[in-house]
Amino acid sequence: MLGIAAVALVGCDEWGGGKACPEGTEKWTEYQLFFGLSQGDGGAISEEAWREFLADTVTPRFPDGLTVLSGNGQWRDSSGEVLREGSKLVIIYAPPGDEGRRAIDEISEEYERRFDQESVLRVIGSACVSFS
Repeated sequence: MLGIAAVALVGCDEWGGGKACPEGTEKWTEYQLFFGLSQGDGGAISEEAWREFLADTVTPRFPDGLTVLSGNGQWRDSSGEVLREGSKLVIIYAPPGDEGRRAIDEISEEYERRFDQESVLRVIGSACVSFS
C-alpha cells in the first residue's frame, strides 16, 4: 500500500500575502467548513444523514481528498442565545482559483437548505503544501 503524507504550513505571515512558498511546496487554498449538527426543530442531524451529505454533495466537488473531524462547538444565534451542539469540521486543500470557492459556496448553500441551518462557518486561507 502506498501512503501519501501531506505537509501544510498554514497561516504563516512569511508565506502569506503573495510571497513564494518554501522550496518543495506549492501555494494552495485551505478551506475549513464548520457544520453544526442541530436542527431548528430541536432534532439532530444523524450520522447517516451527514455521511449521505458528504457523499453526494462534498466529495463530488473535491474528489481528490478532504478530512472530516467530529467535535463539539458553540455559537451565538441571531437572537443572541448561545447554543452548544455537535459539529463536523471539513478541511480541504485545493489549487487556488474561483472553481474551489464556487464549490464551497454550493456546499454551504446545500447544507443550509437541506438541514434548515442559519449558516455554515467558512474559513478560507492559503497554505504551502507538499505531497511526499
